[in-house]
Amino acid sequence: MTVVTDFLTTSVYQAGFALLILCVLLVIGVYLVSIFRDYAAEDREDPPEGIANLEEMHAKGDISDEEFRTIQSRSHQLSAETSSKEGFPEGNHSTTT
Repeated sequence: MTVVTDFLTTSVYQAGFALLILCVLLVIGVYLVSIFRDYAAEDREDPPEGIANLEEMHAKGDISDEEFRTIQSRSHQLSAETSSKEGFPEGNHSTTT
């Protein structure tokens, strides 16, 4: 039994054990964040579904004509921005060498 207590009292082994615990906690944290991000990504509506919902709300009278136009124009702006960014890697886009 003294071998185990001597093993745990040595500072090198304590540091290694603390590092092991830190790595395990890091892996658990990354796993939890990935689950949350997948859940949040699945929660988003597709643009055609969103526009259909917007048109339905407008037809019921839940939103005014002005609100409908504002939301519709912003959704078009956002879709244009995301489509223009797709296909291009982040970083320097200069062609000079």
